[in-house]
Amino acid sequence: MTMDLEPACGSWLPSSIADAALRFDGEQVTLRAQLRCRLAAGAAGQTLQLLADEDLLLADLELEALQADASGLASINATLALNPPAGQGSRKLSLALVATPADGTARLQDRWRFALPRRFIQPVLEGAVRLRTTNAMPTLEIDAIRNPRAADTSGTLALELWALERPYRGGGFQGQPLGSVTLGSLAGQQRWSGLRQSWQLPESCGARAGHLTLMLREWTPAGYVTRDWRELDWPRQGSEILINRCSTAALRSLPGISDRLARTIVASRPFAALDDLRRVRGMSTQAYCRLRDHVTI
Repeated sequence: MTMDLEPACGSWLPSSIADAALRFDGEQVTLRAQLRCRLAAGAAGQTLQLLADEDLLLADLELEALQADASGLASINATLALNPPAGQGSRKLSLALVATPADGTARLQDRWRFALPRRFIQPVLEGAVRLRTTNAMPTLEIDAIRNPRAADTSGTLALELWALERPYRGGGFQGQPLGSVTLGSLAGQQRWSGLRQSWQLPESCGARAGHLTLMLREWTPAGYVTRDWRELDWPRQGSEILINRCSTAALRSLPGISDRLARTIVASRPFAALDDLRRVRGMSTQAYCRLRDHVTI
C-alpha cells in the first residue's frame, strides 16, 4: 500500500521521469507520467515538454505543488492542447523534464523517449507543387490537396507563401509573408485536384532572398496552424515557353535540348499535359526534368 506524504520541509521537486504514456485525441493529448521526486528547500520552475524529433514543441505542462508517495513518485494525469508538427512523416516523440532556475536559463533534467514514432493525420499537399511564370504572372500549380481524416471536415484551409530565413522543418518559423489565399473546408477522405492560382509577388521579391516556402494552413480554435509545406524554386525571370506553339529554335535555346530533340518535340505536338513529353522519342528523364521548368501548356 502506498500513501501520499506531505513534505516535512521544503517541496517535492521532480528529478527524473520514471514512466510516461500518451493518448491523442484530435487537437489534444492526454499525458500520464510518474516522476521521481526529492525534497528540496525552496521551489524551482519546472515543466514537462512533449517534443517531436527532440526540438519541436508539441505541448507543455508547468509543474506545481506535486505530492509524492512513500517511494518518492508523483503521478501526472493531464490533458493538454496539442500543436502537431506539419507534414506527413513519422516523428520520434520524447518527454523532456526542464528546469528554469532564477537566472531564466532552461536546463534539461531528464528525457523519456517513446518507443514508437507517430504520424499525425492532417490535410496534405499531394504530387507536384510548382510556382511558374506564365505571361509574366507567377502561377501556383498544385496536383492535389487531400484530407486523409476518416470523416471530419477540415477547418478553413488556406495557402500562404513565405520567404523564410531558414529551411522549414515543421514547427515555428520566421520570414517575410508573400501573400495568401483562402480555399475553404475540405471533407474527410476527399481531395481537390488540379489547383491553379495566380500569385502577385511583392516587388521586394526581386532579390529572391530566403527559402521560398508554400504553407498549407488550417483554421483551428487556436488560430491558423501549418499542416503541410513545400519548399519551392523561385520563379524564373520572364515568361515560360508555350510547348504547343513555340518554334524549334525556341526549344533549342533551352538547356539540354538538342536540335534533333527539338524537332521531334515539335513533330509530336499537341501535348495535353507536360507529362506527355516523357513519351517523346529520345526524351531522357534528365532532359525532361530540365525542360519542364522552362515550358508550359
